[in-house]
Amino acid sequence: MSDPEIPRDAELTALIDGALPEAERAALERRLAADPELAGRLSVLRQGGRDFAPAFDLLLAAAPGDRLETILAGAIERVSRMAPVTGTPPRDRQRLAFRIAAGFILFLAGTSLGVLLPRVLGTAPSEQAERGPSNWRSAVADYLTLYTRDTLAGIPDDAATRTAELAQAGTRLALDLTPEKVALPDLQLKRAQLFEFNGKPLAQLAYLGPGDGPVAFCIIVNGAADAPAKFEEREGQNIVFWSKGGRGYLIIGRTGRQNLEALAAQLQEKIS
Repeated sequence: MSDPEIPRDAELTALIDGALPEAERAALERRLAADPELAGRLSVLRQGGRDFAPAFDLLLAAAPGDRLETILAGAIERVSRMAPVTGTPPRDRQRLAFRIAAGFILFLAGTSLGVLLPRVLGTAPSEQAERGPSNWRSAVADYLTLYTRDTLAGIPDDAATRTAELAQAGTRLALDLTPEKVALPDLQLKRAQLFEFNGKPLAQLAYLGPGDGPVAFCIIVNGAADAPAKFEEREGQNIVFWSKGGRGYLIIGRTGRQNLEALAAQLQEKIS
């Protein structure tokens, strides 16, 4: 990379596409794990990677087919008559005809876009906002896709450091966080970090277990209304999330749903 301190969008895109050499990928993943602003940029780039081919298939299916066929046939016929005047080769005339017809098609399809797009994406507008990059659970899920066992395995186990990290996070969240309260069976707390999401304090407690890789417990002060625990999947990760006391909570990882819900229940009892 041209500048290891400021990765460009090209390098981030190459990471998303799996096109970076192993050494550069590992270095960039370490940087992302330590730089929430850069990780946020990666999240934005990931949102641009959605496959829109089904969207245009649906738009085309909903378009007035008979009318579009008439437009296309008319365009081809009109452009074909240009040959004696312009000397345009037949193949170029055909290409031009299709471009003209495509312009009409896009214009007509565009009038339906506002109605059809929520259907294409499989969500209503409110659901799109819930799943979009402005949703904190999406940001956490995107970030955690960068984690591997090696991301956490190299962090020294230091009880005094973990206690200090928890105290700092607890101060920002107005919560009493201690090693005893956040302890989880078969998981070792490796790091407690403070971030900020849309101007709101966000803490991430990262754990490492023997089987399914990293697990994270996250808390954000977002003023959300109390809500019971729910389950969802994002970016290949399982998530259990809930709200209480103006804070949002979630626990996320590749561990099974039943185990994750049991861990969430313990955290609800001890913290939220």
